[in-house]
Amino acid sequence: MRDSLQRRTANCSAIFKFNAARSKTKRGYVRNMSEEAQIAEAPAQAEVGQAPSAQPVQNDWRSDIPEDIRSHKSLETINDVGSLAKSYVNAQSMIGADKVVKPGKFATSDDWNSFYDKVGRPAKAEDYQLENKLPEGQAENADMVNWFKNTAHKVGLLPHQAQAMLNEYNEFNGNQVSQTANVTEDQIAAVEVDLKKEYGQAFDDRMAVGKGVLENFSSIPVNEFEDLRLENGMKLGDHPAIIKTMVNIGQYMKEKMGEDTLAGVKTTGGLSPTEANSKLAELTSSNTPYWDAKHPQHSFFVEEVLRYREMQ
Repeated sequence: MRDSLQRRTANCSAIFKFNAARSKTKRGYVRNMSEEAQIAEAPAQAEVGQAPSAQPVQNDWRSDIPEDIRSHKSLETINDVGSLAKSYVNAQSMIGADKVVKPGKFATSDDWNSFYDKVGRPAKAEDYQLENKLPEGQAENADMVNWFKNTAHKVGLLPHQAQAMLNEYNEFNGNQVSQTANVTEDQIAAVEVDLKKEYGQAFDDRMAVGKGVLENFSSIPVNEFEDLRLENGMKLGDHPAIIKTMVNIGQYMKEKMGEDTLAGVKTTGGLSPTEANSKLAELTSSNTPYWDAKHPQHSFFVEEVLRYREMQ
């Protein structure tokens, strides 16, 4: 009986060891199978994570704001909520600042006048404090300055803008006057040369006669008449046509009405080259004593011819 019990015990021990070994083998197989499955699945998971076609869904922040302002022009440059917040902060910082809104295309004249006043236009045209820097030789024209102030106020110029415009105008005007003066000086010199050539020794007498006409008949002082300017800048007193007209009137009055017609005019009796030639033609005509040496007036005619020839 004891032998039988020992055999059963040995058999049970053997069975236990076998089952334990088989269980261990099975667990190892299962573990190995699980690891192989994980290794096999790893590439598939990597491929899923790297799929280029998977695009993240973008959230349009405009969908969270009222529909009637989603397409407002001021929001076109706002890309996200963060940008919107920055824009709002900047706008808030401007509240209370000294800002003036420029009138739009449909603004009225009252709107513009209100704008001009807010940005610094003087209340009245006479409130402009302007320094009128005139070129040398020019006198201030009060009417022009008043016109300029009224115009500056009308178009809304600020004080510094009005001063700059007046400075530019004076500089331009000065240059124009300077150029005109240079031209007329050349013209005056040429006029005088031509008149002296035409009047010869009678030049001074003719100028005295012409001025005598003005002194006797001008409705304004002679110097004012002579200083009147034509469009090209030349004074009337320097224009050859005006000078010759005055001289011709004076000569006509002297010849037709008498030497003393023009009060205060003294002449020397000089003749122009044309008049001298006319006298010479008379003295040297064929039937005059100039050609008869035995004639008692021959010497007088010869002397007169010589004198008139000097006037040519």
